Amino acid sequence: MKCAIFCDIDGCLGPGKHTAFDLEGLAQVRALIKRLAAGGTSFHLCTGRPQAFAEAMSQVLDVQEPFICENGAMIFTPETDRATSMISEAALATVRELYAALAAEGFIMEVGNEYSLCASWPGVSEAPQAEIVARREALEAKYARFGLNWTNSHTSIDVTPNGVSKQSAVAVMLADMGLGPEQAIAIGDSHNDLKMLGYVGQPMCPANASPEVKALCKTIAQAPQVAGVVELLEGLLTA
Repeated sequence: MKCAIFCDIDGCLGPGKHTAFDLEGLAQVRALIKRLAAGGTSFHLCTGRPQAFAEAMSQVLDVQEPFICENGAMIFTPETDRATSMISEAALATVRELYAALAAEGFIMEVGNEYSLCASWPGVSEAPQAEIVARREALEAKYARFGLNWTNSHTSIDVTPNGVSKQSAVAVMLADMGLGPEQAIAIGDSHNDLKMLGYVGQPMCPANASPEVKALCKTIAQAPQVAGVVELLEGLLTA
């Protein structure tokens, strides 16, 4: 049966900021993607990272399928170099207004985001998850007037227009492929993956996923990060 896999990057295919990629593990993922494609299963990145970062990962994995970046605010098609915005001009203006407010507070704003924003601070990579969640909740309450969608990964606070998420972009891509959510598999690890994981037929995660993610997933790998993704993809091939 034809189906589609949507896979996060940070916490799944890579460890996150300021840490080297497991290139041997990614080579294994690349080989497994080819085997899955031969059986009719496509593989799509789905990340909060900007387009350029995600495109670099798609080249590492030798995947030319469309992918989701900026937490659902953009869909990019490598074969045609086409970027499709998932937000309105009015929503973009609101995101940019919040960008200015957070930058004025001293947050580090990730370079490259065009339709969403990603805020962090020095030392966030080593910060406990509870600290990141607390800061996200405090900012969401402080800037509630903007009416935006707030999530977080293990290393950042991510903001998109209301109604825009990884899940909403997955729904658009599935419709374009003629597939329903029951034909979709998602692999994620953190808060910004929850809507996507709750939407698809087969939610999966590596061992390092947050407790709230594990509570949603039908399949949890024994290994963390990219080794866990290898384990999950091998399981799909032998199912």
